[in-house]
Amino acid sequence: MAEARAPRIDLWHLTGGRALLQKEGFRRLLLTRVLAQLGQNAIFYALFVLVAQKTNASIYTGLLVIAFAVPSATMGPLSGVIVDRFSRGWLLVVMNGLRLLMCLALVASDQSVWILYLFSLLLSASMQVVGPAESAALAQVVEQDELTGANSLFNLGGLAGQAGGMAVIAPIFLKTVGASPLFILAGALFAAAAVIIATVPRLGAAYAPRYPSSAGVRTQFARAWRALRGDDQAYMALIMSVVGGASLLVGLTLLPRYGKSILDVSTENLIFVFSPTAIGLFLGLRLVGRLDRFLGKGRTVSLGFALLTLSLLSFGLVGKLGAFLTHQNPLDLFDPGPFDERSGRIIVTMVTAVVAGFAYSLIGVASRALINERIAGEMQGRVFAALTVLSNLASIVPLLLAGALADWLGVQPVLVAVAALMALFVIWTAWRVRFASPGGAYA
Repeated sequence: MAEARAPRIDLWHLTGGRALLQKEGFRRLLLTRVLAQLGQNAIFYALFVLVAQKTNASIYTGLLVIAFAVPSATMGPLSGVIVDRFSRGWLLVVMNGLRLLMCLALVASDQSVWILYLFSLLLSASMQVVGPAESAALAQVVEQDELTGANSLFNLGGLAGQAGGMAVIAPIFLKTVGASPLFILAGALFAAAAVIIATVPRLGAAYAPRYPSSAGVRTQFARAWRALRGDDQAYMALIMSVVGGASLLVGLTLLPRYGKSILDVSTENLIFVFSPTAIGLFLGLRLVGRLDRFLGKGRTVSLGFALLTLSLLSFGLVGKLGAFLTHQNPLDLFDPGPFDERSGRIIVTMVTAVVAGFAYSLIGVASRALINERIAGEMQGRVFAALTVLSNLASIVPLLLAGALADWLGVQPVLVAVAALMALFVIWTAWRVRFASPGGAYA
């Protein structure tokens, strides 16, 4: 009789995607996303560190983030229509190939601050096609009842790319061989992503294979917006996703000053303080399916938004919360206490980062699954493009104001104000939707 074997850990089961990962098309699409996210996030972190090192004010890092935001405001409507009219697989091949060429061009440049801004613009322009194409392609390789799980695992792939790119690849390269070899590696990752996505057969078909005119772009984008605006649940999910995304961009702009003035941590080492965000993201991805079944997708997005607002408020009050933690002395075991003030602020920041990551996972997965579920497939490219457009467009003015105000008033008051304003805006929007649409309950 054969000896019983101890049960082994099944990583596919832990990620909630065993059945999904057995689908060839989904598996290759997911691998493409991971590789592209590794390169993209390694580049973004490198650009962020280089700009912060070359300058000494929040306004300059704000301009870098704006350089990422501007293309979505100008290209979003066109990219959404293109994604719906051309083969999504072909578009991903072309965009990843172009990003390889951009990386090589950056290596050959002098990498001045203005060159870094220009590269940010170009990289963001490619992302306006890649993001909606990936999100819309997901519905082509899985069944409708698998969308929540597929979005969760897809976001987990993005998380792996973010963590690997920002917390592993970029810091190691920047501290050893420098930025240029990092950009070459990122280009190689984009090339590998292009080769793999070309082998996914179900992404070869286009919904309407003809190039849209400028008038057609506006008409088609407006049609998708009307469809979205006519669905209260999808619309409120979009609003909370947009406001949450914009607030995170503002927080990113303030990160170098937050690290220097509040935590006394250099910009290149901030990634280690905020690395617990990955824990929250992973927990959110693992639990979003259960919360969806228990609360519904709409309420899951609302829960995520509430937690994200509280997280920003906690970052803004980190001085007071850190001081409170510093003065805790259970059983009088320490003299004067277990932590100094700096350690207290860092601990509060790390714990808050977990909550923020968890909240962002809930918003991202549940809102996209809701849109996948409630919006017609031929319009989803435009709808996801609209989400990207609004998120970045809504962040441009706050980014400029937040950077300037942080240099003047300090980081903490600005973060508190951002948390308060984002909560008030979403409450006002929900009130308008509820009373403007008879029976328009958000659930």
